[in-house]
Amino acid sequence: MIPEEEKTWRSIQTKDQQVFERYYKEHYKFFFLVACQYLGEAASAQEVVNDVYLRLWQDAEKIAIQSSLRSYLYRMVVNRCLNELDKSKRERRQQAEAGRRIDEAVEWKEMEDAELRLRLYQAIDRLPEQCRKVFQMSRFRQLKQQEIADRLGISIKTVKNHITYALRQLRQALDEWNGLPVWMAVIRYFFWRH
Repeated sequence: MIPEEEKTWRSIQTKDQQVFERYYKEHYKFFFLVACQYLGEAASAQEVVNDVYLRLWQDAEKIAIQSSLRSYLYRMVVNRCLNELDKSKRERRQQAEAGRRIDEAVEWKEMEDAELRLRLYQAIDRLPEQCRKVFQMSRFRQLKQQEIADRLGISIKTVKNHITYALRQLRQALDEWNGLPVWMAVIRYFFWRH
């Protein structure tokens, strides 16, 4: 270390704030440009250089510099930039992985939903004609039982029997498929409607 730089370094180690601030102002632009070359963005470069200077100020008593203060800070800035690049790369990789998992989960859910709908409609299609008609009027057109009875010329008791029979058939058709969670969805969809 040249004598003048050594004197500056000793002053910084003894927490001479004026010397530190002067050194900071004289060399900041150089280190900022170095960081910009690595990171390609001013905000990140500024943060890196400020963090390096802060660490230098906080840990000055413990740091042993062999070459020159400027070389030491240069190496600190470069290392910190490389760490930031690694961190950004890891974060992008983690975000991409999380996005992939979400896409797979959504795709799987959509496939399950499509399969469930297909099985439901197949089960509805297998119902006897009058039963199917009553069920569709009740659940898809959301008609009240009295309206269905009036339109089809049958009693409310017959409407209730058709709906009960249809729901029982749907439950049997779906019991073997994916167990309780599916049946709970069917209950919410078909049973909790008037």
